Amino acid sequence: MAVYADLFRYRELYVNLFRRELRVKYRGSLLGIAWSLVNPLVLVAVYTLVFSVLWRAFSIPHYPLFVLSGLVVWVFFQSTLLSASGSLIGHANLVKQVRFPRQLLPLAVVGTNLISVAVMLVVVLVLNLAVIPATRSTFWAALLFMVPLVALVSGLAIIVASATVVFRDVEHLIANVLLPWFFLTPIFYTFEQLPRIEEHPVLADLLHYGNFVTPPLLAVRDPLFFGELPAAGDAIYTVVAAVVALALGATVYRRVDDQLAAAL
Repeated sequence: MAVYADLFRYRELYVNLFRRELRVKYRGSLLGIAWSLVNPLVLVAVYTLVFSVLWRAFSIPHYPLFVLSGLVVWVFFQSTLLSASGSLIGHANLVKQVRFPRQLLPLAVVGTNLISVAVMLVVVLVLNLAVIPATRSTFWAALLFMVPLVALVSGLAIIVASATVVFRDVEHLIANVLLPWFFLTPIFYTFEQLPRIEEHPVLADLLHYGNFVTPPLLAVRDPLFFGELPAAGDAIYTVVAAVVALALGATVYRRVDDQLAAAL
C-alpha cells in the first residue's frame, strides 16, 4: 500500500495540494464553503414537496432530515468522483514537468470534498440530535462508518482519475451514470416502502448489495436518523468494500503511473 503511504511521506506536499484545491473550488465565492449546503437543501425541498407533500408516496416522519441523512453520503461520493475524474488531466502541466506521487492529486480532491461534507454532516447531526432523541445514543456509529466510506471513495477517486487519463470517455461516462445511480440508491425512499419490492427478491438484493453505495449509506443513516445501529451485513459490506477499493485503486495507479506523463 505504498500508494497510500505517500500520503504521510509527502504530507507537506499533500497539504499544499489540498489548500490549492480548496482555494480553486471557492475562489471568488461570497458564501464559500456554505455552498456545500445549498444543493442538498434544494434537493431536500424538492423531494419533500413531491414525495411527502403532493404525492405522499413515503410516510416517513421528519422526511427532510431523512433525505438529508442520506445525502451526506451521496453528495460526498458524487462530488468526489466528478472532481477526481479530471484531477490529473486538470494538472497536466504539473504532471508532465515534475516527478511526484501523482495519486496525491485525486486524494487532495477527496480531502477538499470531505471538508464540505463535514460541514453538512455537522448541520445534519445537530438537527437530528435535537429533533430525534433516539439518535443521541447511536450517532457515534455514523461517525465511525464515515471512516470506511472515506477509504472507499479514496480508492474510487484514484481509479477514476487514472482511468480518465487513459480513456477520456470515463469522465463523460461518470457524469451520465451518476443520475440514474442516484435514483437507484435509497436516498429519498427505503426499500421497504417500494410497493412491489417483495415480489422481486432477487432485484431487491441486487439493488441493495449490487450497488456498493447503498450499504455505506445505510450504515451511516441508520444510526444518524433511525437511532439504530447498522445491520451486520451493511457494516461488514462497507468495511470490505473499502478495503477492496483501496487495493484496486493502488493496483490501477501502479499500472498507469509510468504512462501518465505521456498520456497527458
